[in-house]
Amino acid sequence: MSKIRIIRAKGKNYDIGFTIGRAAQSLIDRAVSNYRQILPREEGWSGKWAVPSGCLEAAQEQFPHLVEELQGMADGSGHRFGDLFFLNALEEALDLKPPAACTAIGLAGAGGAWLGHNEDWYAEDTDTVVAIYGQPDLYPAFLSVTAAPFLAAVGINEAGLAQGVNSVTATDCRAGVPRMLAARAVLEATTLEEAIKKATPPKRAGGYNHLLVHAGGELGNLETTATEADYMPGGSIIYHTNHYLSPRLKSLAGKGSDHSLARYRRLTELESKVHGVEGFEMLTEYLRDHENRPLSICKHASEQKGNDGTIFSAIFELGSFKAWVAAGNPCGNIYREVII
Repeated sequence: MSKIRIIRAKGKNYDIGFTIGRAAQSLIDRAVSNYRQILPREEGWSGKWAVPSGCLEAAQEQFPHLVEELQGMADGSGHRFGDLFFLNALEEALDLKPPAACTAIGLAGAGGAWLGHNEDWYAEDTDTVVAIYGQPDLYPAFLSVTAAPFLAAVGINEAGLAQGVNSVTATDCRAGVPRMLAARAVLEATTLEEAIKKATPPKRAGGYNHLLVHAGGELGNLETTATEADYMPGGSIIYHTNHYLSPRLKSLAGKGSDHSLARYRRLTELESKVHGVEGFEMLTEYLRDHENRPLSICKHASEQKGNDGTIFSAIFELGSFKAWVAAGNPCGNIYREVII
């Protein structure tokens, strides 16, 4: 698969959600059907599409406009709101270990500022990937790549902020604001300080790592749990996989998987190539890397026990507000510019 659907949406958050839901209706249909088959295979599956009590209430309190965006997606696609809220709260709804999901890389220097991201998730979502160009009434326009049933998270906005998201596991998870809503809110920020605030709402259910890059040259990893957070600024390059790096969060951190640790070690080995290499060229090399296969950065679902792999790879250039996307594994697909 080498092409993805581009959806353009604008207006109030409900309007944006409705446009996305209507345009991606067939893909959302497919995704909901897929998850009804995927989830029963997972350890911890309870047999019900039910989000823990308190999650919706916390989301409505903290991000009511994003709950409206999900309602718009549901209405536009003809699905129940509860189904889409459930899918956007999978890590809150199910007592399971998420796949060792995603590799993110940020660059900043004389050649500009860049974000590279491999989205690792259930292989069934590979054919539901979409690019969204959103123009909210009250926030900066954004360009994001995601699977159809999910809110935008990985992407860039016109204020010069980009975000990659990595799943991490901590011991203080609870009912609260789902991680995906906090990640979506980051795309509304105009500064790194504002992004950090949006990623760490009170009463949040758990945490992600938010790899943040600003067009002004600032970049860093914001690791979060349900109750704690630590922002670690970087130099000219930062990267993250799926285990906590902050010594401050060590007492809450789950053990990193072999796959996450192997990808991180490989990125450390590749870091020496950063100097003098143009951003797009370097990021494609990193994101297509197969060293230590099957524990490689370019992750192939056929080689994993849980049928999870890289469902898309994206590169964002902050200065020009441009994105290039390879659907599926980047080693076998062309990075195509998203024309908005």
